[in-house]
Amino acid sequence: MGRRKATAVKTSWLNTDLATMLVAGVGFALEVAMIAAFLFWGLRQSSPWNLVLGIGIPVAVVVLWGIFMAPHSERRLPENTVRWAALGVFLVAGVTLLAAGTLVPGVVMLVATGGYFVAERALARN
Repeated sequence: MGRRKATAVKTSWLNTDLATMLVAGVGFALEVAMIAAFLFWGLRQSSPWNLVLGIGIPVAVVVLWGIFMAPHSERRLPENTVRWAALGVFLVAGVTLLAAGTLVPGVVMLVATGGYFVAERALARN
C-alpha cells in the first residue's frame, strides 16, 4: 500500500466561471438600470411630455433591445455590433441621469458601464 501522489492542478489567477457569472449579473443590472434611467429622465420632463417620454422611450428601448440584441433573437445583430450598441445605450442612459440632475447615480452608471465592458472584453480574450 503505497502512497498516492497528488496530481498538480493548474490554477489560473481568474476563475472564469465565477467571473463570467459576475459579469453577466452586472450586465443584467445595467440593463435594468438603463430602463430605469430612461424612465426617470422622461418623467422629469414638463407635462405632457413627461408621460410620452417617460413611458415611450423605455418601451422603445426594450422592444428594440429584444428584437436586435437579445441572446435568443432571430434578428440578433453580430456580437461585436451588439457589444458596441450596448455600450452606447448604457452611456446614453448614464448621461440622461446626469441631465436629470442626479449626479451620483449618473456617475455610478457611467463607471459601472466602463468597468463592465473592460471586464467583458477581458473575459472574451481568455
